[in-house]
Amino acid sequence: MDVGKAVFKILIDDADVLALVSELGTNTRIFPSRYDFPTNVLLPYITYQVVSDEPNNTKNGVSTYDYVTVQISIYDLRYSTLVDLAGKVRTALDYTSGTFRGVVVDKIFFQNQNETFDDSAGEQGFYGIVQDYRFNINR
Repeated sequence: MDVGKAVFKILIDDADVLALVSELGTNTRIFPSRYDFPTNVLLPYITYQVVSDEPNNTKNGVSTYDYVTVQISIYDLRYSTLVDLAGKVRTALDYTSGTFRGVVVDKIFFQNQNETFDDSAGEQGFYGIVQDYRFNINR
């Protein structure tokens, strides 16, 4: 199971998110956090990573239902546009369910959010918002 497939599919299928992280629907700037994306990538962009995968243990066999925590990181040069994009990401993901690229998502729950600023990046630095979601996954 690759929850990243579901994250990517949900975000690129959302027109509001896609409009802010692509140029005319191409060169989408949504990456797995460990992806070797270009150092000159345009802002804003989004990264995602699995933080934990907790099985729902059963007495009779392997887990058929997992609780996966996914961290979504959103970056931009301007705070106002960052907050707007973070809101659109939350709207796209929170309380969503369905099958996305073969991953059966029972429900996604927004868990928390925090803000950051990297003053060592480039000439002016950039802002970031990190959001955590719990994906309830049918295996």
